[in-house]
Amino acid sequence: MPCLLRTFVCTAVLALALAGPALAKKQQQPQNIDFGAVTCKEFVMEIADADEDSAGIILMWLDGYLSGVSGDTKLNWKTLETFSGALMEACAKKPGQKVLDVAREVGIN
Repeated sequence: MPCLLRTFVCTAVLALALAGPALAKKQQQPQNIDFGAVTCKEFVMEIADADEDSAGIILMWLDGYLSGVSGDTKLNWKTLETFSGALMEACAKKPGQKVLDVAREVGIN
């Protein structure tokens, strides 16, 4: 095989090998979440299975949702941490209730 053709083939194989993980990750995009339909039991299980970034995004969304409902415009990291822990505790006690209902009960303040 001529040197130029061999270089081309090797480059193409390498490009495909490197693109594989990126394509696989792209296909594993997160699913949409209807928080109005999610029970606390489902929520706790999802958070337990989620990686740290995904769990953080979900909890930030809930904080933002409650902030929008209440008119709170500040992001307080300590309050978010406290809210997250309180929500998980409350959901563990009320597995059949909707997570948004329990989140409203817990509140963000």
